Amino acid sequence: MSEPIDEDVFAPSDPLGRVVLLVCRGFALAGGLVLVAVAAMSAASVGSRWLFDRSLMGDFELVQLGCAIAVSTFLPYCQMRRGHVIVDFFTVNLARHIRAWFDAFGALALTACAALVAWRMLDGLIDARASGESSMLLGVPIWLAYLPIVPSFALLAIAGCYTAWADFKRQRQ
Repeated sequence: MSEPIDEDVFAPSDPLGRVVLLVCRGFALAGGLVLVAVAAMSAASVGSRWLFDRSLMGDFELVQLGCAIAVSTFLPYCQMRRGHVIVDFFTVNLARHIRAWFDAFGALALTACAALVAWRMLDGLIDARASGESSMLLGVPIWLAYLPIVPSFALLAIAGCYTAWADFKRQRQ
């Protein structure tokens, strides 16, 4: 990244931005709790294999579902904190207002993709619930994993909109 190490991480100063950041932070904390639970369950499964030569049934199913939930809940906070990986090889020497325009365009592209994924995940949730699809070993209804993922991608779209707006404002300065 081309920013100086002492440059402040993006922190919104307006009320809307602070609310979006607060909600994104809440989603990320919830995802962190899910990830801690998955790690504890994995450790228990490994310990069970070592002590009793038997793993916890369906542990890999829960790891898959939990990690999908956790990753989706981290994305909006990452967008609000400008933590996504960027490739600025060609833009590093451009004027700041031009880089802000590219950042805004990228945030808008992310917004469109996140909204599309949220819509398709909602459709998948409805289909999975209607079909009664469940995991193979534990019989966990798959649609339950979609419940936190759909709003996470919707929130990512909102965060992308907000950061695009902030970048367009920065571009005019």
